[in-house]
Amino acid sequence: MKTAYVNGRVYTVESDTPWAEAILVTDGIIELVGSNRRVLASLPDETIDLEGHLVIPGIHDAHAHLLYSGQKFQFEARLTPGGGPDEVVADLHRHLETAPADLVDAQGHRWIVGGDFLPFSFSPGKLHKQFLDEAFPDRPVFLYDYSIHHGLANSKALEIAGITEDVEDPPGGRFVRDDSGNLTGELVAHARWPVMRAIPQFADEVNLAALQWAVRTCSSFGITSIQEASATRAELDALNELDRRGDLPLHVAAHLVWREEGFGRASAEELEHVLRRRDDWRSEHVDTRFAKVWLDGVPLPPHVNNCTLDAEDQVDEETVFVAKDELVALLADLDADGVTLKLHCAGDGSVRYALDAIDKLRRINGTSGVVHEIAHTAFVSESDKSRFADLDVTAEMSPAIWHIPEFGLGAAFPFRTVLANNARMTVGSDWIITPTPNPFPPLQGMMDHGSESIDMYAAVRALTLSGAEAVGRSDTRGSLRRGKSADFVVLDRDLFEIDASEIGGTEVLRTVFEGRSVYVRDDTREGQES
Repeated sequence: MKTAYVNGRVYTVESDTPWAEAILVTDGIIELVGSNRRVLASLPDETIDLEGHLVIPGIHDAHAHLLYSGQKFQFEARLTPGGGPDEVVADLHRHLETAPADLVDAQGHRWIVGGDFLPFSFSPGKLHKQFLDEAFPDRPVFLYDYSIHHGLANSKALEIAGITEDVEDPPGGRFVRDDSGNLTGELVAHARWPVMRAIPQFADEVNLAALQWAVRTCSSFGITSIQEASATRAELDALNELDRRGDLPLHVAAHLVWREEGFGRASAEELEHVLRRRDDWRSEHVDTRFAKVWLDGVPLPPHVNNCTLDAEDQVDEETVFVAKDELVALLADLDADGVTLKLHCAGDGSVRYALDAIDKLRRINGTSGVVHEIAHTAFVSESDKSRFADLDVTAEMSPAIWHIPEFGLGAAFPFRTVLANNARMTVGSDWIITPTPNPFPPLQGMMDHGSESIDMYAAVRALTLSGAEAVGRSDTRGSLRRGKSADFVVLDRDLFEIDASEIGGTEVLRTVFEGRSVYVRDDTREGQES
């Protein structure tokens, strides 16, 4: 089957032939990128008129949480933004009346899980499990805050998780206490692990529905390739089932969770077991040669727990979650097996800590060809900015959150400086924190970030070819040329010609994945083509 896409303004991201008019696709592979005349001369079976619209390669989201986003926005309780105790309780009661799926554990407890609450919306002393206990004395409740890294549990949830008043703070976490020394139910970082392990999994069919919704949402925003930043066993099972059915129009680099029992929703031993059996979940569109390690927390108040550099420009190692020798040993082991590590680093201290560990890794294993990466790269000291290129480390950015006022990250994400130091830069939505994985508002932000602004050509490359390079797939995708997968996006406006203020409103007209239109805006088939 030959399909010709003609009369377009095609940006290929290929340096030698950056622009074209048309694309010829044969059986899911690009056969030709060139002029209308050359493409039509091939006598295609079908011709689609692009009507002068801009076409770019399929977008690569370097950091998202697919299953968790599907569960959050389709099945969990959603809280009124900025709501206090009364609003939270009302929202939870409303959820119970309309909940599309139940969370029932082995003992028959019916859990309520939801978010995101904003700690600053509660007056002093009111962010306390007491209001949840009064409303739900017999039902376990867990709510996550706006950072997703901390939460609030009621007494029933704490009881089921085995957390008592004499509990001690775990490494990398804290049980918040009130003025009387009693637990408030607020769980900081690793302190939430026992509760999150106790929360039952959704049924398999719910996970499938959540994941299908998330994948369709990605297609509607032009995303054809993604790095799943917290691949649990439940998600791997669901991804494999969708791929087996032929219902996964997305290339997924699945980063298996190492040790982080909250995001991993399992014990450290169980997570290690999945990581070592990673090949069991590899499929046509799911690559499991990836792992995720959290080195610190978040730079977001009121529980700021990211690792920073001190006044003497030294790493505050007390705030790092993984000992250096253990991190180097893990890197060396997985690197030798061809596994890429994504290292969560929310502070300039953890970035240096990660770069130091990768430096030691390179001395142990040599240049293995495995490209490791730092997630978020929000804050980087001046002396570390050149080390990304020197060590062949990808700088993954999350511009989708830098311009959200309540996050207070306006000074974060050194786009221009990182690129000026010849580093590979990718862009992730961190979808679960953001309401959608829409790449265009953050793209606009990259054009308007003061001295760290970059131009559209650099930004589009970061969203496409750099992402393919980061996951070792630049030979088959990331740009538009003969022999690559026919993954591309048709946009409603020309990003290279419009004012920067208009970029954020960009809409996708069509998303093509392996030659198949998986999303068409306002199509008579309700936006989806089979």
